Amino acid sequence: MDKVELFKERIQQAIKLAKLNGHTQAKIGEMAGVSPQAVGQWPKSGKIANDSLSVLARLAGRPIEWFYQEGDDLVIMESSPKYIGREVSAAPSLRGQCPEISWVQAGHWAEVCDINTDPETTNWYPRPPGASEQTFVLRVVGESMFPDYPPGRLIFVDPEQVPLPNDDVVAVMTESNEATFKRLIEEPGSPRMLKALNPAWTNPYLEINGNCQIIGVVIADMRMRQR
Repeated sequence: MDKVELFKERIQQAIKLAKLNGHTQAKIGEMAGVSPQAVGQWPKSGKIANDSLSVLARLAGRPIEWFYQEGDDLVIMESSPKYIGREVSAAPSLRGQCPEISWVQAGHWAEVCDINTDPETTNWYPRPPGASEQTFVLRVVGESMFPDYPPGRLIFVDPEQVPLPNDDVVAVMTESNEATFKRLIEEPGSPRMLKALNPAWTNPYLEINGNCQIIGVVIADMRMRQR
């Protein structure tokens, strides 16, 4: 298989992986800033913008390099009404752990940059593949991002990721030092905005006009089952 065909095949596999992770084709397009139809054309043409490829890689849980390397093939079995997938290769190794911090700590960005946590009193979680060593965990409070992120959901925040349009981000309001969790919206001709996903939320849009600092991108989330 030549490099072009390999790249197309990887794009097709990544879209299937993203769907297995709960993202529809429309959702993939929304997060990449393109139409669902454009997503469907990616594996056919092999043409995809770098920003869109980064989004697709993150949704599929694969590093960018995977799109260009042979091996680590994916087997997808169709079973109505959903896809069931399995990896024929070993699962990626998890390196390091991420500390769970409070929203008060997140609001004080200097503290987050130099996290000094007590292993005996801090909850630690495996670091997602591809996440930086600075990645930390927050527990969602409130319902501004409901239903995608209900209260109690754990989110993994990577300060080393460059925020892209439609990324879910944690930002600090500079006037109050309060941290907030919203979706980054950037549209031509409009100011950058933070958006609450809850359709019932009053005043869901917050304009970014120098009054906040994005401190990290949400790269993964975890639901803890109660026993």
